[in-house]
Amino acid sequence: MLYDIFICHAFEDKKSFVRPLAKSLRENNVEVWYDEFTLKFGDSIRRSLDKGLRNSRFGVVVLSKAFFEKEWPQYELDGLTEREIKGKEKIILPIWHGITHDDLMKYSPSLAAKKAISTDEGMAQVVKSILEVTHPQESPLIAARDLLIEWGLNPPVITDQHWLEIVEASNRIPSIGAVVPDQASWGRWYFPLPSKSGGGKKWGERLAWTAMQMSWEKSAEEIPITPLTHPKEVLDFIHDHPGLYETCITFPSLLAEYAPQLTIRGFGGDLEDAIEEEYKKSCKEKSKDRANNSKSGSGLTTNKKCPLCEEEWAFRHPTFCDYESTTLASSYFSGGIFGPPVSPYEHADHIFWLLSRDSSWLPKRLKTILIDGMKNWTVWLWWSHSVTSDSSWETCGALAEALFAAKSREKFKRTEKVEDDLINRVSQTIRALNLSDKPSAILKRFFEQHFPEYYIDSERRRRKRQKG
Repeated sequence: MLYDIFICHAFEDKKSFVRPLAKSLRENNVEVWYDEFTLKFGDSIRRSLDKGLRNSRFGVVVLSKAFFEKEWPQYELDGLTEREIKGKEKIILPIWHGITHDDLMKYSPSLAAKKAISTDEGMAQVVKSILEVTHPQESPLIAARDLLIEWGLNPPVITDQHWLEIVEASNRIPSIGAVVPDQASWGRWYFPLPSKSGGGKKWGERLAWTAMQMSWEKSAEEIPITPLTHPKEVLDFIHDHPGLYETCITFPSLLAEYAPQLTIRGFGGDLEDAIEEEYKKSCKEKSKDRANNSKSGSGLTTNKKCPLCEEEWAFRHPTFCDYESTTLASSYFSGGIFGPPVSPYEHADHIFWLLSRDSSWLPKRLKTILIDGMKNWTVWLWWSHSVTSDSSWETCGALAEALFAAKSREKFKRTEKVEDDLINRVSQTIRALNLSDKPSAILKRFFEQHFPEYYIDSERRRRKRQKG
């Protein structure tokens, strides 16, 4: 079905009633097959009419004296009658225009037996009666479609296959917790959906938000929008998608996971007040914990005390809430342990981005502590088996082998193979992130920051802990 309503009428009734009716129905989000809306120059009138008759949920038949004097509208009525008989369900919605029940009995007793509405009751009542049939209160799909239209979107008719995809997506599970099949869960920029409990309207609301979320989730992947994206681009993305700004206001903690850059003071745009409110709330709760000598989160801080706020708000605090640099780096690029995915990139990409000029919009203090966190967080190394075969290179994994062979900083060998491995891996990041630096410039900073040496030190400490 492509249309909600097919209007069957005589030409003589257009100006006085049919044209205003079609416009009013369209204003009420009803998909109308009406010749002045639907027929284009050069269309076959008969074929287009047959398509409208075949693909409309209901047929509004404007019965008048002119109607029964014409052959063509009665041809359309015959088509609707045949569909109604074969389908055994109500399709024809009769409207009496300038005729009475007695008049209709002379033309068609079968139509006179159908419940109808007269144009004498006024356009508003006629439209209301049609909407009561086409827009039933408990239809989730219609409720969803109408809500999307209210948000300024242009959804397809409710019989389009796209709605099946929305219904399936509305049943996805949150991307939090244990590993689940990709098609069963939401990806980045997922937010909780409204409950479908409470009738068709509530279910429709859930479907509408599912449709909007599918749209912005797809855009976030295509652009992409990540923790590496400039804050202004993130804010533009949020405002470009109906419903997303309001959702971010409702779920600021999830916004902080997907876009930690917006939590940096002064970077939140018109979301700044909502972010500040959540930040203060977190600080207040944590100050109570610290006053009560709580040890919650103390293993993640530099002073082994309870942190001064939750991780997602740390980038707003003057001392980053006393978190260790590795915790901050993990929070920025990976989000919570069991939270939704945050960045589509590998940690080596995050390091090379931090070392590039493209990250220069980060405040200097934050950039410094994130680099320090990545240096002490031994999760960035790549091996030959961790790079896909179609993007691999001959020396892939040489750096990893050299680092594991070295038992101390002094024994690390910066060989030609190691250099070639690094140049190739940096070049891969530059292509993926479209960075403006040359590989040699990023590689120079990589060694100036002593990433290999920090990795060796971290591994030595880890081995000592294992030995007890």
